[in-house]
Amino acid sequence: MIRSRMIKRVALLVVVALVSAGMLGLPGCSKRGTEKVLRIGVVGPESGGSAQLGQAQRKAVQMAVEEINGSGGAGEWKLEAFFEDDEGNPTKSANATTKLIQQSKCHVIIGAINSSCTLADMVVTQRAGIPQITAGSTGAAITEQGNPWIFRTAVNDEFQARALVEYALKSLGLKKAATLTAADDYGQSGAKLLAKAAGELGLELVATATYNNGDKDFKPQIIAAKDGGAEAIFLWGLYTEAALIARQARQLGFTGQLFGASGMAAAKLIELGGEAVEGMILTQSFLPDADDPRVSEFVTKYRQKYGDNPIPHAAQAYDTVYIIADAVKRANSTEAKALRDAIAATAGLPGVTGNARFNSKGDDIGKRVLITAIKDGKFVLVRPVEISP
Repeated sequence: MIRSRMIKRVALLVVVALVSAGMLGLPGCSKRGTEKVLRIGVVGPESGGSAQLGQAQRKAVQMAVEEINGSGGAGEWKLEAFFEDDEGNPTKSANATTKLIQQSKCHVIIGAINSSCTLADMVVTQRAGIPQITAGSTGAAITEQGNPWIFRTAVNDEFQARALVEYALKSLGLKKAATLTAADDYGQSGAKLLAKAAGELGLELVATATYNNGDKDFKPQIIAAKDGGAEAIFLWGLYTEAALIARQARQLGFTGQLFGASGMAAAKLIELGGEAVEGMILTQSFLPDADDPRVSEFVTKYRQKYGDNPIPHAAQAYDTVYIIADAVKRANSTEAKALRDAIAATAGLPGVTGNARFNSKGDDIGKRVLITAIKDGKFVLVRPVEISP
């Protein structure tokens, strides 16, 4: 009897252990062991000078993941997102990317926002052999490295610089301009591309100045541009400094046209710049008021969930998650090369910023550059420009 009771007790313990481990497949038990999961690591500035951009990226990724998991948009795969704040610092960004790969075991990385951070992260993902898509970095150098693991859903600065210079010349009839650009990778990439476009198209640059992120006084650079006869100043940096430059330019009596790129295209620019940024012309890839059913649906859902309008960085991040979901569904694998190849093979996937498709460098050429202007405290469309492959 004693031996019989002992056998029964051991058998009961084994059954309990199997149930706890989810091995019996009973109704209501977790199927985590057999569930197909794709882990997405997301890196961006959720604090610091470009926090609004990183926060928008996080919101859009979370919304897209919830939608895709709810609708089965990734087929049998469930998406999970893991977030790290890089504060816009390249060293912290590379460390965050390493953490997402090594600790969170992420299969793909979305990041970063700042071009200098993405350039640092690319080294990490390339060494690890993990695909990376930046939904916010526009620096031309990112896709000029010959790195097969990097993709971009933001609009390459090369396309933006040419579109702005061409508009200044052909639509506004301007002949002389100045550039005032951040001294970081993003700003200096823009400076070179503006100079290249100006030289090719025939716009004279009378001054080419730089500034450091965090600077407060831009008067010497503005005075040099004004004294040189500049009819316009092209800015390339983030919204905090751009707003200060615009305010100081107007205070110094500069009445020419101000231009900017997508890195500063956020509501904070209008909030901080006020009347000084009225009329500024910027390149973007997305406008919430666009007459497009896909855009309207996205904006409505985003407003309902978060209470504000999505900025381009949010729209691009949202599309990026859908690109990844489509890729893992087609690859039916989280094996790195299979996933990378599926992303590269994306062919006209409809999104809110265009129909995604990548060229051989990893740039999304399925969208348009939007020339926009700030009017009555909001961004409005001036004209779209098609991206040449």
